[in-house]
Amino acid sequence: MKEDDLTFLLPSAKRVFYPKNSIVFHENEQCRGFYIVEEGAVKVYKESGDARQHVLHIAVPGDCFGEAALFLDTGYPASAAAVKDSSLVLLRKQEFLDVLNRNPAVALALMGSMALWARRLVTSIERLTLKDAGQRLADYLLSMCSGNSSHSQVVQLDVTKQMLASHLGIAGETLSRLLARFEAEGIIEVSGRVVKLLSIPQLRKIAAGIEEPAEQPLSGTGL
Repeated sequence: MKEDDLTFLLPSAKRVFYPKNSIVFHENEQCRGFYIVEEGAVKVYKESGDARQHVLHIAVPGDCFGEAALFLDTGYPASAAAVKDSSLVLLRKQEFLDVLNRNPAVALALMGSMALWARRLVTSIERLTLKDAGQRLADYLLSMCSGNSSHSQVVQLDVTKQMLASHLGIAGETLSRLLARFEAEGIIEVSGRVVKLLSIPQLRKIAAGIEEPAEQPLSGTGL
């Protein structure tokens, strides 16, 4: 958005802080607005009756979440919680809707944001239904890359192994085995939550189902 358009949002904006593991909102809770992550990370998730969680998305600085609830009478369609100490910008519902009525540029920007969310959800469904565990992990690591370069890149994982496994729809043990296997093949190098992607072309082949990771002796990844 242009700087002039951003000034229209200032009356509706409020900075809020959520400590690690605190709830931002619950599913079906009445919408008070939507959020932009300034610092930290927030998981957007669905919870089953037996308290199992599936992470739909992990919002990092620059991401927004909760926009769809602006137009739903049923409240937020999922829950959200901070996975680390997080500074967020809350754009309050009524004030923001008033801005939409007066400024088409803001409305178009919101439509773009919601279209991005729809694309993410389609990608998530594709991962869960059409790809095996190795493809899902390779696809996720590639999504963390900047640009389309084939050169090695370093990515920072903002969440724990268990949370990433939930996001990918696989067991934590399966994720550990895959990371160890990718590392043994020289595709990646793992140090804590820092992952160096050594062979992006090979990751692309695995993500596309062209190449299967070979079986290798397993070792800890330290994630």
